[in-house]
Amino acid sequence: MKATRLFTTLGAAACALMLGAGGALAAGKTIDWAKVPEAKTTLFYPGQASFEWIQNGPDHGGARSFTKKGEMCSGCHAEEAADMGKKMASGQKIEPQPIPGKRGSIPLKVKAAFDEDTLYMRFEFPAGPHNAAPNAPGGKMDADNEIKLAMMIDDGKVDAASRSGCWASCHHDARDMPDAPKKEALGAAKGIDTSGGFVTKYLPESRTAVSLKDSPRGGWDKVKPQAELDSMLKAGTFLDLVRYKSGKGGVSEDGYVLAERVLKAGSGATFAGKKEGDAWVVTMTRKLNSGQPGDKVLEAGKAYTVGVAIHDDHTAGRFHHVSLDMRLGLGTDGEIKAVKQ
Repeated sequence: MKATRLFTTLGAAACALMLGAGGALAAGKTIDWAKVPEAKTTLFYPGQASFEWIQNGPDHGGARSFTKKGEMCSGCHAEEAADMGKKMASGQKIEPQPIPGKRGSIPLKVKAAFDEDTLYMRFEFPAGPHNAAPNAPGGKMDADNEIKLAMMIDDGKVDAASRSGCWASCHHDARDMPDAPKKEALGAAKGIDTSGGFVTKYLPESRTAVSLKDSPRGGWDKVKPQAELDSMLKAGTFLDLVRYKSGKGGVSEDGYVLAERVLKAGSGATFAGKKEGDAWVVTMTRKLNSGQPGDKVLEAGKAYTVGVAIHDDHTAGRFHHVSLDMRLGLGTDGEIKAVKQ
């Protein structure tokens, strides 16, 4: 199937915007965002579509194209993201718990720049309607955070991530998914923390087996020995993960996904966010080479696969909006083209 690019690159904005939304820039550094090309994409509501689901023909018509032909998710679905999200948010498809009034998609604008040692990014999207989220006291899954914005980064070392983006980490047995294990069974898995009462994101490479079709689908309890996981982390077989949380004045988290999701506050990437009119503007500063385990080393002249997710309206877990696979190019081609300043 003919590939369609996920982004369109637009001209610069009419006036300069400084990163300024709370000091996410390095000391003394400003970015002239008017000179940075703007990329636009559509994040969509994915329902219970998992890594296993997209590879099962009866579930997903593009399964063969993905598994046998090596096609990218964006190649088939870029122009229909909003329509897909509408179907899933309304409960027409793979969503047993539709949220009344939930928007099916979120338009996202992204700008990126870099210098000798730092990557700077700016995300802008419209604030959403306030709806009651299901199965949560007071109708809010995450009362502390109106929004969360996360991004995963792959440098080609995670199988399938370059074609599916964050779907490599989303499984049928994770939190609120169809085959999520019962809480009393969670202790059966060694090497991951399930004290929260659920399974977090993980990579297929971290498991000895993952069931794509037979129920229960996934492989949450088939964790490889710790020595193997340590070797994979050292070799770069993980997805870099950064996240911004809007509550408590804004919280920056940095980490990675391998056998599970690992996130820490106050390390690596630094975010700032605020509402500007009816839109959220979130900015990020990240060292190209932080030297921290779980952080990808980014280099000028290279492109990386990224996936962006937004939780709006105080939602949590899988009740978010996500992007298809995208390329972030540092001084090179990509749907998001970071320019040097």
